[in-house]
Amino acid sequence: MKKYNMSQKLIQTIKQPYTKASSAVLLQGVVGDWFHTSVGVRQGCLLSPTLFNIFLERIMTDALENHNGTVSIGGRNITNLRFADHIDRLPGNEDELANLVSCLDDTSRKYGMEISAGKTELMTNSTTPFTRNIVDSGQQLETVNQFKYLGAIISEEGSKAEVLARAAQTAAALAKLKPIWNDRNISLRSKLKLLHALVLSIFLYACESWTLTAELQKKIQAVEMRCTRRVLGISYTDHITNEEVRRTVKQHMPTTKTY
Repeated sequence: MKKYNMSQKLIQTIKQPYTKASSAVLLQGVVGDWFHTSVGVRQGCLLSPTLFNIFLERIMTDALENHNGTVSIGGRNITNLRFADHIDRLPGNEDELANLVSCLDDTSRKYGMEISAGKTELMTNSTTPFTRNIVDSGQQLETVNQFKYLGAIISEEGSKAEVLARAAQTAAALAKLKPIWNDRNISLRSKLKLLHALVLSIFLYACESWTLTAELQKKIQAVEMRCTRRVLGISYTDHITNEEVRRTVKQHMPTTKTY
């Protein structure tokens, strides 16, 4: 915190809860011996996320001090994406990747941290596969064609895998709420609100990052229509067009957006 020019008084105030911090293990109703804790932040403390972010920011700043990224988005070089302790490194080639992994590994160890090689994976969006072994913490990193990041599937094929997975989860959520859709005592307006809050919200999670193709746009519209028709009790055999379905929705929910 000193490196970020925080006042000594504030630093001392924050240090106080940690100076005499101790922990014990509760096992089968028996509390074990108390021991002093010198690593980590206090669980449940409102200040802990901020302290962790400051600490991680220091590690990343030192690790990237002499690193010049080659990946550019909107004219700005991007070397990594971060959310809490989830770090996505973005190199433009294998040599840059190896250097980035090595620098981050070395810097983390200097601060008493260690990268989990078992949870670290490599993926490329190039048609050329990796030609060299990338090592982290003495362990060769596995190359995959997709992985989950913050609950969303990142794939070398773009957003197709994520959209299909979200469509399946949405269908399951829609089916679980069958008693609500069939209940005639619940107004259609209420059902449509529940549809957007409990079902379509699952499908549209992280949709801002989707890379859309004509095929995926049709899939998204198909999911929307499947869900809406189910709530309205309209079958495809009723020969009612999608436009008529949308007009019905707008009559009951004028502010509803279609996808």
